[in-house]
Amino acid sequence: MRIFSISPVLLFATMLVACSGQPDYRAANGNSYGYSEQKISDTYYRVTFKARGGDSDQARAYALRRAAEITDAQGYDWFVVVDKETLIARQQDDRSHLGAGYQQTTVQDCSLLTCRSQTLTRPQYNVGIHGGGREHVEAVLEIRLGKGVMPDSANVYPVNSQ
Repeated sequence: MRIFSISPVLLFATMLVACSGQPDYRAANGNSYGYSEQKISDTYYRVTFKARGGDSDQARAYALRRAAEITDAQGYDWFVVVDKETLIARQQDDRSHLGAGYQQTTVQDCSLLTCRSQTLTRPQYNVGIHGGGREHVEAVLEIRLGKGVMPDSANVYPVNSQ
């Protein structure tokens, strides 16, 4: 009987791919990334989608998608966007450093008969500026659900339940 063994590298690569990240469109867990909604009344909702990065168009598209899902789940035919807002937040990482120290180098000078060693000490300076940071975008929609004849407006979206 032969026992198959899995290479540790293959196992690690498989786990890395499986855990590489959560899908973009998902329910937010607490204050994390994803969609959330707040019911204001039977026909009014506030829908929010928070995403990593600065792609505000994608965040709005996901918020509209969630609004359509809510509309359909509540048994309505369409929704109108009453108010919308897009928030982009950037958190700068301004860590900088300045350092000084000494570097020692040993130099050997050899001839045919002898070698002579000498240790040289030189000052060394370091300056580092980190300009990175994190960014996220949050699309917020206030929607009103409706049934029947759809108003003629660019802010009205039909829901096709099949």
